[in-house]
Amino acid sequence: MIALTLVVLIAVAAIGLAWRAARARDAARFAERRMRRLAVHDSSISLSLVDRDLRVVELEGEALERSGWARDEFLGRRLPEVLDGERHATLLVLLGEALKGHSGTVEIVSSRNGRVYRVDVLPFAEAREITHAALVMRDITDERALRRSLEERELFLRAVLNELGDRVHVADAGGRLHAFDGSTVDDDLHPLEWAEHFGLCHLDGRPLGPHETPLLRALRGERLRNVEVMLDAGDVRRTVLASGGPVLSPSGEKLGAVMVSADLTDFRDAETRLRRSEERHRRVIDTVSDCVFETDAQGRWTHLTDAWSTATGYTVEASLGRPVWEFVHPDDRAEHALAFAPLLSGERAGLRHAHRYLTVAGAERWGEVQVRAISGWDGLPTGFVGVMRDVTDERRARQHVAAEQAVMRRLTSMETLEDVGPALLEVLGHELGWDGAELWRMGDDERLRRFSSWSASGVDLERYLGAGDWLSYEVGDGFPGMAWMSRVPVWKADVGGDPASLRRDEAVADGLQSAVALPLRSHGVPTGVVILLSRAPREPEGGLVRLLEAIGGQVTSFLQRREAESRVAAQAEDLRTLSEVAHQLAAENDLFAARTALCSATRDVTGAASVVLLEPTARGEALTVSAAVGAAVLGMSVGIDARAITSEAYLTGELVHVPDVFQDARAVSCQAVAGSTSAAWVPVLRDGHAVGVLAVGWTARRAELSARDAELLRLLAAEAAITIHRTDLLARLQSTARTDPLTGLPNRRVWDEDVARELERARRHGGSLCLAMLDLDRFKAYNDQHGHQAGDDLLAAAAEAWRPELRATDTLARYGGEEFAVLLPHSDADGAQAVVERLLAVVPFAQTASAGIAVWDGLEDEDALLARADAALYDAKHAGRARALVAA
Repeated sequence: MIALTLVVLIAVAAIGLAWRAARARDAARFAERRMRRLAVHDSSISLSLVDRDLRVVELEGEALERSGWARDEFLGRRLPEVLDGERHATLLVLLGEALKGHSGTVEIVSSRNGRVYRVDVLPFAEAREITHAALVMRDITDERALRRSLEERELFLRAVLNELGDRVHVADAGGRLHAFDGSTVDDDLHPLEWAEHFGLCHLDGRPLGPHETPLLRALRGERLRNVEVMLDAGDVRRTVLASGGPVLSPSGEKLGAVMVSADLTDFRDAETRLRRSEERHRRVIDTVSDCVFETDAQGRWTHLTDAWSTATGYTVEASLGRPVWEFVHPDDRAEHALAFAPLLSGERAGLRHAHRYLTVAGAERWGEVQVRAISGWDGLPTGFVGVMRDVTDERRARQHVAAEQAVMRRLTSMETLEDVGPALLEVLGHELGWDGAELWRMGDDERLRRFSSWSASGVDLERYLGAGDWLSYEVGDGFPGMAWMSRVPVWKADVGGDPASLRRDEAVADGLQSAVALPLRSHGVPTGVVILLSRAPREPEGGLVRLLEAIGGQVTSFLQRREAESRVAAQAEDLRTLSEVAHQLAAENDLFAARTALCSATRDVTGAASVVLLEPTARGEALTVSAAVGAAVLGMSVGIDARAITSEAYLTGELVHVPDVFQDARAVSCQAVAGSTSAAWVPVLRDGHAVGVLAVGWTARRAELSARDAELLRLLAAEAAITIHRTDLLARLQSTARTDPLTGLPNRRVWDEDVARELERARRHGGSLCLAMLDLDRFKAYNDQHGHQAGDDLLAAAAEAWRPELRATDTLARYGGEEFAVLLPHSDADGAQAVVERLLAVVPFAQTASAGIAVWDGLEDEDALLARADAALYDAKHAGRARALVAA
């Protein structure tokens, strides 16, 4: 029984073992079939089995044959016999390890076609016993090339991102910051802590909120562009411009966010400095009365300051884009084009030119243009910039002086009163640029009638002038009558548009536009009316009043001289001498020289030993010797006291004669006639008022003055009045053109001349030169608090306080607004600093000023030197004001 049981158990066990063996064989066959199908369907794979003798017993797939080896070269042969032992040593080692149960992989390069293969070496077991080694061979040439390309791209990308440094910030989808090598920056830093951690602030300094961080906003899906934030690193603040957004996969999955930032700190600083510089230069330009302009390469206006509208009447908006030549006077356009042609062609870089231009009303004015070309890359001009200064008043002032001198020259050659009218009209019309003129005088019937007329060469005013032959006016009636009654110039802007004019139709027919009636006066009493006519619009000229006053005085003097000639015909020689004196004085424009010439002529005519001219001081409290011949008393002053003999002649306007100076207590103390035996004090009168005294002394005693001597002295005094008035008028005209009317300081024109002269002198002789710019501190606030009149008083007081602190060779000028300029020849930095400190110490009204000093480096031009002084002034202002700084 037991034996039977054992047999049954053994049989069952044998059946089980057989069943398991069958299953193992079936699994092996299934695996083999699967391996074979895989090898057949994938041409890049080859499968082989190697037994323990390293002989290839199975070989499936095309990879081996694609590598350049034939199937028969391997199947049934031992691998050590087929393969190069040195090149495939690793493979042979792995085969030995696989037969021991260990897997391995090796990459080999085919010696036949050079392609790369990965060989996986695996143990192959049958019935739980490793009997073979399996080799799976795959062509990975393309895969390897792709991997290498990806690696190279990754390395390139990392190198590029590393070059960007801290300008690019990256966060993954989990909110972790990453460096460009793939590592995280700070795993423990939460996105809501980014703002505080990195010191992110708004531009006004307020900290960013946790949710306002640009990178966090991008991580949440927002795309940002040009967001400005500030990085506060404690002692340094930097402005950053950030742009970025989320990073998404092709399927739309959020992978993270990227933010690119640009440091704008230096740009903003430069932008601020540039804006301040532009504002400063704009303030300077706005305070200058000259027009600053810019044109394109074709000469069309592209920029004009408001001074253009003030000068021409055209608005800036209506002028921009129009050619420059449209505003030039038609008669000057050819000359203008010829002058500017080299500039437009690029042959010249700069030009200075004066020409006439027309206002919006058609009036003629003069402008002086200084322009420079803006050159492009090819050297040709791309535009032009410059300054236009209205010099009409200066031109007219010169015209007035020329007209007065011409009148004086013509008067000296006239013989009768009838000769004066035509000559006077011709001189005034020609010198002042008018087209026609008339002289009206009072007749015996108390009516004004035309005495003479004149028209310019080539100008036909026959109808208008002819219609005036039969006209007469009462005082206050008509154009001449109104000027006679008012005793001031009367302007008519539109002669043809006056319905009350009796010659309106004739004025329209002859094309007349403007007219002015100018009363001639002698001692304040009208003696005639000059009417000037123009076929072009003319603007009122204030200087004509002064001119006509001077001419009226000259005409009066002429009449007096001719009357004296008729009364003392016997003394023709003396009168010729007097005429020569007048002619000599008329040609003398220098104030002191004219007065000295007058004294010399008086001595020669009267046979005197000494002649002294005394004139009142500016305040009128004394008489000062302004010229002297034969007496060393120049500059001596005499108080105006009725008890003094000089004052008696001045105050009474009467000639005083003393036969014996030594016997008269009043005369003996007068230094003007010291050493003389007899003397006369002759008042110099203009319009009935004394403007000086001529003190004449003779060594020979004169008991009394003859009628001839008295008349000569009065005529010479009249010439003195004319000389004083003319030279003073000329001085005022010159001063008006060269000084600032508020402070009395030199203006920009004089400043430019002085700077150019001193720079040239320093270059020639190797001398030193300093330039300082001074600016009253908080002047606008002072104006706003105390009013503009107080501001003007402060400017005038500052100029008055600064003058005594400077040398005679120094130049103090008003540069514009509250800004002054000081030129210090032969000064170094220390000397200039000391002078400027003295100026800052005497600023009036408890105000302060700041200054910038520039020392000429021996090479730079005026603009560069001025720019450095201006920059130093700017630094002084920002350093706290009330100080002087020397430019680096």
